[in-house]
Amino acid sequence: MNLLRTLQTVDRRVLYALLLLSVTIPFFLTMKIPVKISPSTQKLYDTVESIPEGSFVIFGTDWSAGTRGENGAQTEALMRHVMRHKLRFAILCFDPQSATLAQTIAERLQPEYGYKEGVNWTNWGYRVQEVLFFKALANDVVNTVKADNHGAPIQTLPVMKGVTSAADVKLLLNVNPTNTYTYYIQFLQGPFHIPMVFACTAVMAPEAFNYVESGQISGMLNGLMGAIEYEQLLGVVGRATKDSNCLSFAHLLIIFLMVMGNVAMVLERRAKKAEFSYNAAGGSQ
Repeated sequence: MNLLRTLQTVDRRVLYALLLLSVTIPFFLTMKIPVKISPSTQKLYDTVESIPEGSFVIFGTDWSAGTRGENGAQTEALMRHVMRHKLRFAILCFDPQSATLAQTIAERLQPEYGYKEGVNWTNWGYRVQEVLFFKALANDVVNTVKADNHGAPIQTLPVMKGVTSAADVKLLLNVNPTNTYTYYIQFLQGPFHIPMVFACTAVMAPEAFNYVESGQISGMLNGLMGAIEYEQLLGVVGRATKDSNCLSFAHLLIIFLMVMGNVAMVLERRAKKAEFSYNAAGGSQ
């Protein structure tokens, strides 16, 4: 009886400690929980794989710290694939925070894949006025962008060799928690028939699926789950997988505690009922 009562009255500090351990320990483990790959994630992966090595990609990152949990993991997974597939890319941002956040991810990953800034990738930095920028970029990349994030003229960078207009871009990739991805479709994907892939927060996915169904977006990552699926396709244990492990263990702990608390309550009630019945029977005798 005492054990059953204890299970129902566990000190909340003990519960908080168990929850802390459940979200901390899995982050340091290199384990993968199998997930089913969604069609939109598979399409995105196949699209990147179909681009010839050495092709030039515009890697748009338009997220800030507020959506880092989803968009940061997506950016890392997609950047891994782009580097592994040996594609040249330029980071393009219409959010002031994103230029720095994406730069940090690229710098961390480049030694793993033998990449070098200015040679294999560049950061065009933070830009404003999407409509005006894309209209100008479509016909003249060099004079529209002019310099990279460090102030170096882009025509002097090896990564920009042969890239003069949107016609020289072979893939558009945008990680974005808002609907400004439609500017990519309107001014670059549509007029130049450039394949485009997209990664968004989970709340934006229902709207974006319309463009996936129409074929304007060739593939899409849906929130953190999309990043987890993508890392599974890549065969890596990255940030998304580790985040997923932490969430999964926390959910399992909560479910376990709920089940044990309810089982203890039911067993205690049965024990009390049996004791009452016994006492009543003894008293009648």
